[in-house]
Amino acid sequence: MKQVFAGIPASAGLALMFAASIAGAQVIPSADHIFPGPGSLVRSGFLHVGHDNIVVDPSVRRFTGMVSALGSPDAHGKLYTFKASPVGPRSFKLSADDLRGWRMTVLSGKRFGQVFTVSGNTESEVTVKADKGPVDGLDVRDVFIIESVDANGVSMFGPAAGASPSISPGT
Repeated sequence: MKQVFAGIPASAGLALMFAASIAGAQVIPSADHIFPGPGSLVRSGFLHVGHDNIVVDPSVRRFTGMVSALGSPDAHGKLYTFKASPVGPRSFKLSADDLRGWRMTVLSGKRFGQVFTVSGNTESEVTVKADKGPVDGLDVRDVFIIESVDANGVSMFGPAAGASPSISPGT
């Protein structure tokens, strides 16, 4: 029997913690003598860890969730729809087609790391486009994140390509 913490299996909770930690970097104190020599990660008594040059776009919206039920397969036996339960404090209630065109990344289970594009959603169901294949293998309690980025990874709510921020000189 799987351990469950507050209704979320431990593996799903770990996947969410992992996803949340990806965007941040940490600097932890370290002794210079641990990694001596040029090219080491130690600078001025600190060990630099995490991701370099990661800028989190504030215009990207995210919906984190867990699969609560699988949808019905299509005429060819392929699965493209599942019921979603929001997970985490920043998730939000869904309205019809809120997530259309957004990128979905699976964070746990057999489909871990695979990316899909949402073709539409209802208040409780998500359907992915067939262009990247079905979500066969997705299972109840698998965790995912759906982000408001297009196929090229660009925020759907950010400025248009080539547009500059609307900041006037002197403000």
